[in-house]
Amino acid sequence: MEETGISAGAVWTIIHEKLDVSMVSARWVPRMLSPFQKDTCRQCCQENLELLTEDPENFFQSLVIGDETWVYHRDPESKMESMQWKHKTSPTPKKFGVEKPAGKVMATVFWDEKGLLFLEFMPQKTTITGQTYANTITALHEAIKENR
Repeated sequence: MEETGISAGAVWTIIHEKLDVSMVSARWVPRMLSPFQKDTCRQCCQENLELLTEDPENFFQSLVIGDETWVYHRDPESKMESMQWKHKTSPTPKKFGVEKPAGKVMATVFWDEKGLLFLEFMPQKTTITGQTYANTITALHEAIKENR
């Protein structure tokens, strides 16, 4: 309005009705995977699908899934701060979690078909070594015995 010298109503009509553009928020995506990472995920899924078709009765009962991730303490960008103009035919914008965190802690979690088996938070400044993993697997083994 200030730059063109026309009324707010005329600007609104041009942007929304003539250009068919609207303001939308970006969808948050935890991380961008490389083609190699995507291919590795696809291969793992293919192997699991083959195991499932071989023995569907016992597949889910014997499956234990684990993951580890950094849990960040962060001050997320508000929805208003992430909004941007987009045409209706344009893809929804994405924003990746790249802002600097206030702090972080490593979380390791394991679960099965019935739910959570084991959750561990590594103490701050712990170096993750083979012995650390061995201790985690031992604790997981005990958790599986308790839960099953």
